[in-house]
Amino acid sequence: MSLQGAPLAGVKVLEIGHYIAAPHCAMMLADQGADVIKVEPAGGEPGRKAPPYSAAGESLAFACHNRGKRSVALDLRRTESGEALEALLRWADIVVTNYAYGIPEKLGFGFDRLSQVNPRAPMIHITGFGQEDDRRDYLAFDPAIQAMSGFSDLTGDAEGPPTISQFFVADHAAGMVAAYAAMCALWEARATGRGRFVPVSMLEAMTSQLSYHIPTRGAAGKSPTRFARAPEAFDFFPTRDAPMYLAAGTPASWRAFSQLMGRPEWAPDPKKRPNLLENPDLKAEVDAVAGAWFAARTSAEALDALQRAAIPCGAVRSVAQLYDEEVAAGSAVVSFVDLAGGGPPAPVPGPAVTFPGAPADRARVASLGEHNAAVLAELGVPADIVAALTAADRPAVPA
Repeated sequence: MSLQGAPLAGVKVLEIGHYIAAPHCAMMLADQGADVIKVEPAGGEPGRKAPPYSAAGESLAFACHNRGKRSVALDLRRTESGEALEALLRWADIVVTNYAYGIPEKLGFGFDRLSQVNPRAPMIHITGFGQEDDRRDYLAFDPAIQAMSGFSDLTGDAEGPPTISQFFVADHAAGMVAAYAAMCALWEARATGRGRFVPVSMLEAMTSQLSYHIPTRGAAGKSPTRFARAPEAFDFFPTRDAPMYLAAGTPASWRAFSQLMGRPEWAPDPKKRPNLLENPDLKAEVDAVAGAWFAARTSAEALDALQRAAIPCGAVRSVAQLYDEEVAAGSAVVSFVDLAGGGPPAPVPGPAVTFPGAPADRARVASLGEHNAAVLAELGVPADIVAALTAADRPAVPA
């Protein structure tokens, strides 16, 4: 399914993954034109059973991470699959997996085996804690990594418990980091002729985003955690219809905000922004004046006024509002994919990056094992083995 004219046209990716992290990584590469072959167990990878479902019973969650790929169903525990697996390893420019530590070796596609069959291909292996960590055998799902990364402790009300995000930030972070790692490893392999093993840790993908929180602890000796209200010039203000987040964090934006509020005295020095945490009287005045200003306007009116004054801000939207508004605007936030079972195109999150001028054909989500015969014949697997593997029982995935 490689897209000619796309940035990664001609790049061949073998994905042996499940759920989100590796499938999302491989889909990001497919979005940019790579030819991705996804190898699944005979009964389908577990993501095919995840809700929500289309009217025909297909997993729309699966569609969100698997558009634009070819599907090959193989029971890698069967000796009959060995020759097909070896052909797939020889074919690949990159191999991506998020099976647990040690499982690729047990199933015959570990990096040592890949290096014997195809020494030019790197392997990207996503796990919860990496390959060298003492916790490498620990099983990890997204919420557990959110908890261990500090994310949960930084999120939620200061007086309440830690909070788990309702979208899978750790899985997606790891998938995006893995896509970056794949491109770095491919670049190196094409220069040296040798692929390398690249472990990707979900924990490290999350903690790499801790920004100033790490030095706040390590250098300043403080303990970053949830706060009751946003510090300084960052805060939510209710409008007539939705909360608005104000982010007047630079001297210029603070001065513009002060002028918009009719309080130029709040910004006496154009090169500095006052520390509201150290000036509670000014903080109270800002809250009162700004609160009244926002309360008198709709979120759209406030957004327009603030943005015209070059003041960073954003109105809170529900997912329903986001979907309805972005689809109506025809933006790239929402994409539509064709499902194997037919029916109307299904909405999924759009690609994180869209290259101007690249092909934009609507992607399709393959059915389980749809490309077994074509792919294995294309890779030179003997016809009798292709026939045996293609005829293997692959039960339908229940809704």
